[in-house]
Parts: sequence; structure tokens; C-alpha cells
Amino acid sequence: MDFLRGLYIIPWSKNYISITLDVLIVSYIIYKTYTTLRRTRGLQLLLGVGLIWISGSLAEYFNFELLEWILTNIRPALVFAIIVLLQPELRRLTGDFAKLKFLRLFFLKPVFDLDPIIDAVRAMASAKIGSLIVLVKDISLKDISENSVPLDSIVSSELLQTIFFKNSPLHDGAVIIEQNRIVSAASYLPMSSNMENTTMGARHRSALGLSEETDAIVIVTSEETGEITVCFAGEMFHPVKPLELKPLINQLMSGGQKKVNLDLDKKVKKEK
Repeated sequence: MDFLRGLYIIPWSKNYISITLDVLIVSYIIYKTYTTLRRTRGLQLLLGVGLIWISGSLAEYFNFELLEWILTNIRPALVFAIIVLLQPELRRLTGDFAKLKFLRLFFLKPVFDLDPIIDAVRAMASAKIGSLIVLVKDISLKDISENSVPLDSIVSSELLQTIFFKNSPLHDGAVIIEQNRIVSAASYLPMSSNMENTTMGARHRSALGLSEETDAIVIVTSEETGEITVCFAGEMFHPVKPLELKPLINQLMSGGQKKVNLDLDKKVKKEK
């Protein structure tokens, strides 16, 4: 209420440039927050918090003393509740801000030799071996790799296939590849909280979940069907044919996920 009253006393004739920039920045933050949380439980929680906040203002306006006292004591705790309950959504939101183009100037350019990775994925898809491979771009996954099995080895098709072999102790979880090195194996990724994707298997939900929170490219092979799936920027490309895989990865590496244009006479389907 005080904020709305304050709008009438803002000196709009002065510093109109800073006022306009202020409004634009706040509008962008609200927009990014909404687009990040709109398909998660976080939006429902924020709506509930907003309802409590508005109810407190109305109780104060209509002089409902008992209701005002209850809500006044509840509202300070809501900030801590949001921080605790919305940790996955907050990580995703900060990850979205880190994807801004001007911030990429501060990151090392990712370097990958895709041939051994593509060969391994094709071989595992043909043999119906389940795998989960993460290609790190600008956003570091150090917090995940530190809680995994460290490898720090050269990327090779044989090593990747050995890791995901059915009887291997490292076949569960993901392999994280950064700057052309296998950083870790048996890495467990955050699963997607998108309510439309609850019927997916664990590998595919993990791949989609990581792609929602970071700019990593995640490649999945299914042990049931042998199909290849690629997740990037919260989008899922499925099924990807073996010959389409390398052109698709190259295009996603260059940031072209919005318009996938392969030179083959085959089409990659996008599942939303």
C-alpha cells in the first residue's frame, strides 16, 4: 500500500532516464522469474505467499486486528520459507541470468573433440546400453562433480563404453565432460520438476533437469529402446538419429537451439 501511495510523489520530471531503467530492470527480473517458475511448484508457492501478503495489507486497511496480528507475525518467516523451499528454482533462476550473452565474455570457450563421444553414443545406442553424458559449456558443474567419482582422464570412445557397461560399478549416474576431459563419473543430476514430464525415466528426467538449470548439453541413450535423446536449455530433442547427432551438437554448441537446422533429410522432433 505504501508503495502505491509513493508512486504519486515520485518526481517524474527529474531523473526520468534512471526511473525508466529501474522499471525496465525490475520488469525483466519479474519476467525471468515467471518464465522460470511457471511450470514448477515454485509458482504455486509464490502465489500463496503473495496471497498472505495481500491479506495482511487488507487486514490492516479494514482494521481486522486479530487477523492483522497473525499475518504480521507470519510474514517475516516467509522470506526464509521461500529460500528453503525454492532452492532448485533459485538455482535455475540464477543459471538463467548466467546465460546472458555479455556474461559469456568472462567464461572460457568450451573445447570438445566430439568424434569419440559421438562414436561411443552410437555404439551404446546400437547395443541398447543406457548412458548419460554431460558436455559442460559456460556454467560450471563443480558442485556436482565434487560429489562424484573423480576421473580427470582423456575422452575416448572405449572408456565411455566401459563406464556405462552394464556390470560396471560406474554405470549409474552421469559422466561429466569439460574442456575435453572426463571430469567425473557416477554423477547424480537434479531431476526435472516439470509436472508434464513425470512419466519419464530417471535418466531422461535428470538430463532435462540439468538442462533447465545450466547451459550444459546432455546426451542420453535408452537401454529399453536404444534411442538417442539430447537435452539443452530445457528442451528435449527426441529421437535423434545417429547421423543427426553430431550436426545437432555442433549447432547447440554455437547457441542455435531455437532454430535447429540440420543438413540431412530427416527431422529432429522437439518434445515440450
